[in-house]
Amino acid sequence: MQSGGAELNLGFQGGRCGGTSYGGAPGRPGRPPVGRLGAAERCEALLQETLDAVEPPLAWRAGVPAAGVRLPRPGRESEPCWYVGRGRDVLTVVSLPRRAELAGAVERHWRRRGWTITGLGDGPARPGVAAATGDGYRLALRFGELGEVRLLAGSSDAACSGHGPVALPEVCCPYWSASGW
Repeated sequence: MQSGGAELNLGFQGGRCGGTSYGGAPGRPGRPPVGRLGAAERCEALLQETLDAVEPPLAWRAGVPAAGVRLPRPGRESEPCWYVGRGRDVLTVVSLPRRAELAGAVERHWRRRGWTITGLGDGPARPGVAAATGDGYRLALRFGELGEVRLLAGSSDAACSGHGPVALPEVCCPYWSASGW
């Protein structure tokens, strides 16, 4: 799987990242350094693992990858820090009644992995969730105003805000797209 491509996945298991273990988080003092490629692969693996935990499977496409350098924070760091971020735009229509269920499934998966939940969304219309892994990566599931859903992963210094336009959902699923309770 190419992390920078415009990959389209309609719920099939192909293109999965392997279960490689990665040392530390980029840009984090006191942790072993990880190369940018290793950080990008770790982000891809976190995203795929999260999507694999959702049943029934969601249709998705790869989002626009992010990478860059952040200037050091005055008095806290002396060197610039680089970051990488990856995302998935969910193409499955997730109905309003199912949004909280999707966020809950993702939150439960992240808690089972031992990751720290760092934020929860507002209300039933936008019930996002955010987490941090033990090795310093950050994840977020966000719902937009038009029903768009984005799953993001980033190295420790990446802002999990997503980059580029978000794809509007267009794939109907008997479960996730159902409008009844």
